[in-house]
Amino acid sequence: MNLLDAIGKTRHFNEDESVFQIGQPATHIFQVITGEVHLYRHSGEGQRVLLFRAYADDYFAEASLNSAIYHCTAVSKTPSSIRFFNADEVRVLLQENSQFAMAWITRLSTELRRQRASVERLNLKAAADRVIHYLLTEGQPMGEVTLTGTLSELSEILGMSRETLYRTLALMQKNGLIERIGNKLHIK
Repeated sequence: MNLLDAIGKTRHFNEDESVFQIGQPATHIFQVITGEVHLYRHSGEGQRVLLFRAYADDYFAEASLNSAIYHCTAVSKTPSSIRFFNADEVRVLLQENSQFAMAWITRLSTELRRQRASVERLNLKAAADRVIHYLLTEGQPMGEVTLTGTLSELSEILGMSRETLYRTLALMQKNGLIERIGNKLHIK
């Protein structure tokens, strides 16, 4: 992806600063260098729905390559450095450089697998099953996750209330299914 470096520009964002808003013209794709960015929409009832969390090295707004507008809002959740890549220039790279195109497809395929695992997890009924699934699919090494955010943020990812997550983790620890040491969770 070194070819992107030549066309990228970096900008710093403060905590809770908007990167882009839903409905704005989609002119760039982005990569988090440091920090954390959340992409979200609001439901018909006005509830915020988290679509994606982008951390260091993650790209976001890739769909802007095929869209006139952004279909969500992106907000820097921590002080963040973010690289901007002009969508027109990325399209040219994809059309003219097959090695770059294959690397881009590989990256998108990996992200697609991650998103599918998230959908699968949200379809699990039991809270404990969601926790185990998360540890197995997102863990590095498998079965172990180092939490970078709060448990409230994890509850959003798992699609459950904070209270349900706290009770579930306590019960799972009591039953010897998982261990929690500091910000690490792992299957026993």
